[in-house]
Amino acid sequence: MKLRSRVLFVALNLCAALAAKPSDALIFNVSYDSSVLSAPVGFTSAFAFATSFLSSTYVDPITINMHVGWGEINGGALAPGNLGQSLTNQQGFYSYGQVKNALISDAKSASDFQAVGTLPVADPTGGRNFVMSNAEAKALGLLAGNATGIDGYVGFNKSANYTFNPNNRAVAGEYDFIGLALHEITEVMGRYGMTQNGCGASLCDSPIDLFRYTGNGVFNLNPTNGSYFSIDSGATNLNTFNGTSGGDLSDWAGLTPDAFNHSLNTNQVEGFSPADITLMDAIGYDLTPPVPEPSTWAMMILGFAGVGFMAYRRKSMAALMAA
Repeated sequence: MKLRSRVLFVALNLCAALAAKPSDALIFNVSYDSSVLSAPVGFTSAFAFATSFLSSTYVDPITINMHVGWGEINGGALAPGNLGQSLTNQQGFYSYGQVKNALISDAKSASDFQAVGTLPVADPTGGRNFVMSNAEAKALGLLAGNATGIDGYVGFNKSANYTFNPNNRAVAGEYDFIGLALHEITEVMGRYGMTQNGCGASLCDSPIDLFRYTGNGVFNLNPTNGSYFSIDSGATNLNTFNGTSGGDLSDWAGLTPDAFNHSLNTNQVEGFSPADITLMDAIGYDLTPPVPEPSTWAMMILGFAGVGFMAYRRKSMAALMAA
């Protein structure tokens, strides 16, 4: 009986180890400035809910250092009319080859492999420079994951009405703050590209721009309307990017409620959609491996137990034959 018990014990410990959260972890090191002292009750807990969601969705072993303000950003005023705003420290300049190799080396999920499989051998941008946020450079291994210094700043309009409750995010006359926080945080993580990355009219690109299409097999290399996010060379439109009439070019156009939309509305949940998850995965963030279903655990435990029983039985038979 001792051998069977030992094998079953090892099986149970193996299952427990597999079920545990991976050792790699995406960490947000958040610092609040003095303006947050005047923020409404629920502000910091809602912001923490957003960072916790992202930490549980992606497992890159990096630390993202962020500074948060209420009614301001990095000590200055928000742009007029903005609900939220981000300011990102970034890395550059990189060549297309460097970015492509980094994305290929980082690929882990099925979506990753599909996305990097569409990257051309030759530079489709004609030699333009690439830049990216510090956080994205960390995720892609182009900057040390524990590099110090502020990676980005976010700030929120203090005159707007918000719901901070994660269990009640669709409230009449109030904006879903968690959706807004996810919008701004993911920009610090690198969810931006051409026209937003500081290169001005000369244009340079960011990793997100390598998955911007206007048709099947047709890259979108310049600001335009109707471009969309795709990881299969433009065959499938996962969501439509915002156009040139206003707002950030790498936000969604807003065809359905979504945290990544260029503008948010009251009385609705601005959720984190499957396209949002895939986009962050494609630009460098590693998805948390799925946990097996309870029935799978049961089969694994029974399987190990069966191995233990057979080992014990063989030992008993051997002992009997030797007697």
